[in-house]
Amino acid sequence: MNGDRLKQVVSWGAALVFLTVGTTAMASKTGKTTSMQDEYEAYLKEDMDFQAYQKQVEQEFKAYKTILREEFKSYRADILKVWDKPEVSHKKRYVGYSSDYKVKKVVDFEKGTVKISAVVPEGTSNTQNLLSKHLLDLLNESTKSAFAGNAFATGVEKKLKAALPPERIQTAAIAPKPVVGDLFTGKAVPTMKETAQAVKAIMSKAQVTKAKAPKTLGSNVVAVEVKLPPKGAGVKAKAYLPEIKQHSQKRKLPPALILAVMETESAFNPMATSYVPAYGLMQIVPKSAGRDASKLVLGKDVVLSPSYLYNGKNNIAMGTAYLYILNDRYLASIKDPMSRLYCVIAAYNTGAGNVARAFTGTTSVKKAAPKINAMTPEKVYQRLMRKLPHQETRDYLKRVTTRMKKYESA
Repeated sequence: MNGDRLKQVVSWGAALVFLTVGTTAMASKTGKTTSMQDEYEAYLKEDMDFQAYQKQVEQEFKAYKTILREEFKSYRADILKVWDKPEVSHKKRYVGYSSDYKVKKVVDFEKGTVKISAVVPEGTSNTQNLLSKHLLDLLNESTKSAFAGNAFATGVEKKLKAALPPERIQTAAIAPKPVVGDLFTGKAVPTMKETAQAVKAIMSKAQVTKAKAPKTLGSNVVAVEVKLPPKGAGVKAKAYLPEIKQHSQKRKLPPALILAVMETESAFNPMATSYVPAYGLMQIVPKSAGRDASKLVLGKDVVLSPSYLYNGKNNIAMGTAYLYILNDRYLASIKDPMSRLYCVIAAYNTGAGNVARAFTGTTSVKKAAPKINAMTPEKVYQRLMRKLPHQETRDYLKRVTTRMKKYESA
């Protein structure tokens, strides 16, 4: 409730105290109350409805957090039955397990490595062939099959659908984009033959290592680690370029910004996950950016499920929409386009309030805008790099602005 509206309601309330007798008399003769009373009561009902809705939203996200904790605890316990530490997916690392957890696939998109580990009985022969098969499975894996095989992600999805009314949650089928097969073959949709050829070439130079299994007596862990091709980021960027161009044109934002944000958020890991929670290529947080973006993209404020945000097209739509909201709404009072761009990039990571704090010590963009508008873009950038509350955001701003340059021709 804003201040002017509050004053008006208080004024109505005072007036109604004096008008009670007259209003009651009028109502007894006409069967109607005064228009002032009608409006006052309608406003109170609207305010109560809004407060009830806000409470519902808070309860939904509280339930979401509870589901995440419960499912992660179960997932972690299952991993620890086989392995000595629970390696899990993160923003720039994809970790997948077989259904019995005895095969582990780790793709580090930032470091550029792939490691396949398998628990096998002592004395197992042809371990190179065995690891070749598991590597082939990884190269043939899609975002759709990766999600289906992830007990944590599917468990969260299932419980969310059970906990929330259907109209309050947005789910989606996951488009089957390659997880890493495209990186090794250079093809957006590699064939089985192409991935098999890639595995043969990789394994011809790979070294298999062996160690005692940490949790399974009478077993060993055999593993192979290989490098991702050096041009992998370019392959991924090209794969998502049609969706990026579509949404950048719709929101009037440069494709280079979306690509640079995507690389910085996830290193183009299509199964990127963090336990904020945030999901997918542009790391959408369902409770904050996801809510704002869903109102714009879907026309309604809903909970975005893991399946919805692991769909690359949906994730790019939501991420681009949130950049648009920051640029054209929250930070629209910043006049210079370059100054505003720097603030938008920082706000994508830390929120508009923390950007304002770098200039005024408060979270008010309204108060910060005049100070920002009095500076050159270079001075704005320097101020952000000195005064942003978190070092993570300063590093983020530097990385995104630097990476935009290599995508200028996109």
